Amino acid sequence: MFGQNSDYDRGINTFSPEGRIFQVEYAIEAIKLGSSAVGIQVKEGCVLAIERRLNSTLVVPSSIEKIYKVDDHIAIAVSGVVTDARTLVEHARVEAQQHKLTYLEPIGLRALTQAVSDLAINFGEGDPNSKKRPMARPFGVALLIAGVDENGPCLYQTDPSGTMIEFLARGIGAAD
Repeated sequence: MFGQNSDYDRGINTFSPEGRIFQVEYAIEAIKLGSSAVGIQVKEGCVLAIERRLNSTLVVPSSIEKIYKVDDHIAIAVSGVVTDARTLVEHARVEAQQHKLTYLEPIGLRALTQAVSDLAINFGEGDPNSKKRPMARPFGVALLIAGVDENGPCLYQTDPSGTMIEFLARGIGAAD
C-alpha cells in the first residue's frame, strides 16, 4: 500500500509513511548521473579532480567548469545540475566575503559548509514575497568543499538533503 510514491513525490516537504522525502531522493539520483568528482585530503592540503564529459566534439573542454574558487583557501568541486551548483557556489562566495569583512579573518571550512548546507535544506520554505525566494525543489547537486583553515586541511561533502559530512577522501557523481 505504501510502496508507491504517487501522492508523496509531488510535495517537496511531504514525508511518506516510511519517512522519506522523494524529491530529495530524486535529486540524489540526478547527482549519480553527473560526472565524477573526487576529493582527497593530504597532509599539506586537499586535491580536487573532476571528469569532463564532452557530449559533442564541438564542445571546448576548457569551457566546462566543475571546480570553483570560493576564497584564497577554499575550492568547491561539483557533480549534478551545474546551474544549481552555481547558486550554491555564489552563496558560498558571499558568505566568505561577508565573514572576511565582518571579522577581518577568513571563514573556517566548517562554518562555510554549514552555511551552504543551510541554504540547501531550505527548499520550499520562506516568504514567497521576499527578495530572497527559496528554491521550489531540492538542489540537484552534491559539493565537495575543500581547503585549509586554522584547523588544517578539511574536505566536506554536501548533498541535496542539507547533510554535510567530513571525509579524508570522497567521490561524488558517477564516482559515488
